[in-house]
Amino acid sequence: MSNASERKWHRLVLALSAAALLICGLIIAVLPGQDSNSREYFSGTLIKVGIVLGVAWLAAPQIERLGWHRLRGTLLVSLIVVLVLWAIRPRIGAWAGALLIGGSAFFALIGWVRNLLDLGPKQKKST
Repeated sequence: MSNASERKWHRLVLALSAAALLICGLIIAVLPGQDSNSREYFSGTLIKVGIVLGVAWLAAPQIERLGWHRLRGTLLVSLIVVLVLWAIRPRIGAWAGALLIGGSAFFALIGWVRNLLDLGPKQKKST
């Protein structure tokens, strides 16, 4: 699969996920037979996460210009988890975001020092 079609596929999955979460949140909000507090909590959580994913879908073309598609998948998943936590529980999301930023800076610094001291694994030169 080419890089452009892969990015289109990722944006489509992001849009479908956002729409599915928003629809599920709205359906749960009007379903009878559940406790009012739990219904409001679950519907609100699904709607918030759907909105966060929708904003990510809308911002994807601009973010692609910054080179986000070159990031490792684990970092993107971590970023989405932080955004979801921030949407559900802002205080926990703020702590998770701080840990993500601090950890990323730490590991970037470690990688920079390793490359500076040339302690990384030796790569064979192809001739």
